[in-house]
Amino acid sequence: MLRFNEAIDEALAESAKTYAVFTSRTRDTFLAILGHDLRSPLGTMAMAGDYLTRPSIGTEGTAKIGARVKRSAATMSNMVRDLLQYTRTQLGGKMPISKMLADMKDICESAIDDARALHPEFVFKFTTTGELLDDFDSARLQQVFSNLLNNAAQYGGKGDPITITAQGEKGAVIVQVTNSGPPIPANSLQSIFKPLVQLSLEVQQGGRPSTSLGLGLFIAREITLAHGGTIDVTSSKELGTVFSVCIPRTKHI
Repeated sequence: MLRFNEAIDEALAESAKTYAVFTSRTRDTFLAILGHDLRSPLGTMAMAGDYLTRPSIGTEGTAKIGARVKRSAATMSNMVRDLLQYTRTQLGGKMPISKMLADMKDICESAIDDARALHPEFVFKFTTTGELLDDFDSARLQQVFSNLLNNAAQYGGKGDPITITAQGEKGAVIVQVTNSGPPIPANSLQSIFKPLVQLSLEVQQGGRPSTSLGLGLFIAREITLAHGGTIDVTSSKELGTVFSVCIPRTKHI
């Protein structure tokens, strides 16, 4: 009887484990399909926004509506993109990167253009030092910095500029994004890089609702790791919240 009971317990434990894995995989597969299917209608929304903002179309009010449509489509597209990349990692896939010779300055400027389109009320200040040319996956790193800038706008101090610096050093290129919002609690500094984690509402500024799935920083970390780099964050009332991305060089300078 004892052996029989042990066998039953083992079978139940194994069944529960298998069911949990199956449920998780089914959920992730569903999210991947959902994210993929949302791309087409979002593309239509973006095209409609572009059309409505043309000077020859409609009135000033029409152009304002078109700008809102474009911003909403861009926000949703970012969320879908993060969702697709999250499900890729959960289904066992690695974050793919394709490195080519690129200038980190150009990558950062493209990310700033994306952030300005989504957050026209913010001022973004960008400075560079040193050699910034090396082998990077430009599209992936642009996503990293877009996510960091959007995060800074979400939680940054209202009316304060968001700064981004790119510094070329001998062995690495370091990019920092800084905002002046309330400090992140010490016990949250590492958990914010986990998927589906968001800061508390008290940290958000100006009553701005969250437009994040809690995946942006997770995706930024995965892309940084795929480059062999590191991403860290420090937060204080005096210095603000600073995200630092360090990408090792593949070329000697």
